[in-house]
Amino acid sequence: MNDEIFARLVADDVKNRVSDAQRQYLELPQNRERWKRALIALVRNLSEQIENIKADRELDAERYSEFGEDGRALLTEAMASYDVRLAKVERFKMFVDKRLDHVASLGEDEGAVSRAQFLEAAIRKHKEMMEEFDMEETDLDVALWEALDNKWGFDDIASE
Repeated sequence: MNDEIFARLVADDVKNRVSDAQRQYLELPQNRERWKRALIALVRNLSEQIENIKADRELDAERYSEFGEDGRALLTEAMASYDVRLAKVERFKMFVDKRLDHVASLGEDEGAVSRAQFLEAAIRKHKEMMEEFDMEETDLDVALWEALDNKWGFDDIASE
């Protein structure tokens, strides 16, 4: 998928207009950095749009104020239009920021979960091998295995 289509997919995801398959595609580990970069580019673009709207608003305020009574009516209409546009862009930017936070947390959560899964598998393998090789378990081994059941038995071990 080229960058333009991917960026469009990312924007549609923020708007909740993607299928489950498209969302799963975005969430693939190999796409996360690209997803994050696309969201950062989108945030920059939206921030620029916000600044441009504010600048145009100020210019129109100066320009229309010079037209007297007719200018006030035009200014009121223009300000209302700017307010609507600004609110829409700021609201969308808020959702993009939220999605960026979500994407950034995916990598952190995955690392912690995969490490925990790795350590659990290592403890299970340790127990399995102890039994397979008919080795005598120690209090330390038992405390390690109890950790799988969320029990902390290490404090009860006395040094011999």
